[in-house]
Amino acid sequence: MSYLTTPDGVRLRVCDRGSGPAIVLVHGWKMSHRVFDHPIHRLQRDFRVVSYDLRGMGESDKPNCRYDFDEHSGDLAFLLEELGLEDVMLVGWSLGCSVSLRHLERGGGRVGRLVLVNGPIRLARTADDAFPWSMTEDVLDGYFSAIENEWPTQERGFTEESLHRSHPDLVDAIFRITQQTPLDVVLKVVREQVKLDFRAFLTQIDIPVLGLYGRHDPYYPVELAEWIAAQCPRGKHVIFEESAHYPFIEEKERFVEVLADFARRS
Repeated sequence: MSYLTTPDGVRLRVCDRGSGPAIVLVHGWKMSHRVFDHPIHRLQRDFRVVSYDLRGMGESDKPNCRYDFDEHSGDLAFLLEELGLEDVMLVGWSLGCSVSLRHLERGGGRVGRLVLVNGPIRLARTADDAFPWSMTEDVLDGYFSAIENEWPTQERGFTEESLHRSHPDLVDAIFRITQQTPLDVVLKVVREQVKLDFRAFLTQIDIPVLGLYGRHDPYYPVELAEWIAAQCPRGKHVIFEESAHYPFIEEKERFVEVLADFARRS
């Protein structure tokens, strides 16, 4: 099955490989399931690995809709139900963390474990609430303005900064994925993400939670992983010392080992 059509008529590109306990991978901003080629290839030997392109991104439909996280988490809930997935290990990376957390926050079921990879808990900070692992509104406004006025000229640089050791072929491959997302969707999604705040919700998550963060990530420092693990009742964290924002690419073998070990724990 390559596509699923949501109740509101949006076709979602789906990648479904392997058999066994289910792992669902949720990609980040401007990305697609293709960014997970390495973990999908390796994990399918022992697990059923499902990934999909968020609406507006990759090979999924790009309707004129809100692109808020009720829509995105609704798509995730639909996919889990439609594929009959139960007790899944849900793995969100970057913006995919927000999709995954919103799914759980809305009472979404079928998830037995949660893995958060290099993503925010609160993206924007305010003057009266200076959450240290977030960005000021001025910084975000400047970034959004640069995207709106100069897209996509800065995208290669953004990708290079996101890798601990960039390679031109890898940068090109990631850049090509980003260009599947239209500019209006790029901006709509992140402006909706700014509204989210999962700090209080972390303390209510009663399933095992694992934070995986790269030591050299320029956006989300490893201290955030430690904080997440401390907030969640059943939280743990692992740091990838040779990675930035893409540990599943830069330390692909260890990433798969850590995921598989977490999936098998009783």
